[in-house]
Amino acid sequence: MDMNQTNGTGDTLPLLRQTGLRNFLAEAQLKELERFCRTSARKAGTTVYRQDEPADALYLVVEGSVELRARPPGRRVYRTVEVVGPECTFGDEAMFGEERYLASARVLEPARVLSLPRPAFDRLAGSHPEIATGILQCSGSCLLQTIRRSAILTQSPADVGLKVLLAELANDHNLQNGRSGPIRITHAQLAGVLHLSRETVSRMLSQMANEGAVELGRGVIRVRASSN
Repeated sequence: MDMNQTNGTGDTLPLLRQTGLRNFLAEAQLKELERFCRTSARKAGTTVYRQDEPADALYLVVEGSVELRARPPGRRVYRTVEVVGPECTFGDEAMFGEERYLASARVLEPARVLSLPRPAFDRLAGSHPEIATGILQCSGSCLLQTIRRSAILTQSPADVGLKVLLAELANDHNLQNGRSGPIRITHAQLAGVLHLSRETVSRMLSQMANEGAVELGRGVIRVRASSN
């Protein structure tokens, strides 16, 4: 059950404007959409849904970040497959006819999330197809990021892939005094996204810290601004 959940109200429209939907929908369309959405505040560590549960809603991250974790067939251990930041979506299975979620979603850092139930999307598709199309475009743009990371970034040299991923995650955090806000992610989670071993990621992060490129803490990484 959602924590601090509310249905679409006057407070929802400003949040919709902060999501990637603003790139695909006009102001009037966002206003129409707000009555179909629900908002919720989620604490770090909260599970939004689990792998193989019914795919009954699409989610949009307004603040914070969410980890997608999956247990591959034949494996006992869950692996991080993506980290979803502000402006992007997760739970996209609900929009594309999948009956169940392919991965679990867990909040990495305190998050504000918008959700669109599948029945509400179906009603929008019938009454406002142009809004439904904009939602699918937004979802597709976020899925392209996941594909790029999983199918392309993971084929880069390990150190290059790690630097690019950290730079992308740092973009979701404000830079102050030449460094990003804290990225709350573990070495194991980074390893999962990049298809590397945790030991390899830890070794590369230690090298980056020695070079002054990052600052490491327990479950926290700060990326320093490039001097270039």
